[in-house]
Amino acid sequence: MLLDLNYHPRQGRVEQSDAYQTFSPSPPLSHWVQTFWQLNVPDGHFCYRSMPDNSVDWIINLNDPEDNFIITPFSSSIVFELTGPVSFFGIRFRILGHQGLIAMPLGEWSSVEDDAGAAEVLPDPVQYAVYEALNKSENKAMRFNERCQYLSAILLRSAKPHSIDSRLARYIRYCHHNIASNISLSDKQCSEFGLSARQLRRLTQLHLGLKPKDFSRVFRFQHMLKTLEMSGENIVWPGHYYDQSHYIREFKSMSGLTPTEFKKLSALYNHKFDL
Repeated sequence: MLLDLNYHPRQGRVEQSDAYQTFSPSPPLSHWVQTFWQLNVPDGHFCYRSMPDNSVDWIINLNDPEDNFIITPFSSSIVFELTGPVSFFGIRFRILGHQGLIAMPLGEWSSVEDDAGAAEVLPDPVQYAVYEALNKSENKAMRFNERCQYLSAILLRSAKPHSIDSRLARYIRYCHHNIASNISLSDKQCSEFGLSARQLRRLTQLHLGLKPKDFSRVFRFQHMLKTLEMSGENIVWPGHYYDQSHYIREFKSMSGLTPTEFKKLSALYNHKFDL
């Protein structure tokens, strides 16, 4: 069972030219992988502010491919401190798309620090193939798009169809299509998914890594980012928040920034001078 949603999560704007690149894979790999991305950090001490998006990311240090880890879903922004020059390559999975490679439920291997060692959860043949592809001297000079195509072939050979609990799938689609702040997760509503509120909490924490309310809030936050990018701050909150103050408080609690700050600031910034 595939969970193909018309969902394209956003991160913040990166001001530095060519510092952040993305590539969307073609079907059938796109059933599992949302996007490939690469962050090129220039010389110096920088921070990168990552926004919640309900996705799992496999992140690989291109300077040392053995340095790689998995970021699990989170509900408020995470700031990573980075010292460049260094480049990170990321594989962002669709919601539950990581199950094509990792059979073990997320809740059984994710850590309280929001990341896990890839070696602990990814199949050895996948890790070895990706490491070899990135560590070969003739491949290190690959352009970003070439690297994505090369790794796409490796992942496509490794990804396997996976089953998704139909009750969980109904809940995810409900959250995707209902982004108002007063979303109901009562026993009555949960019965329409085919379970109780208690069962829903257990399933979401086991497979999505978040509590039900947090998962739905991230969907709404991503809708805010999309609307903010396409229109403006004054268009975002009507219909989804009680008032503009509520919208700004919620936005800041999840991003660490006000909407105005988010639009002005780069996601990759020099922590001494840019903030």
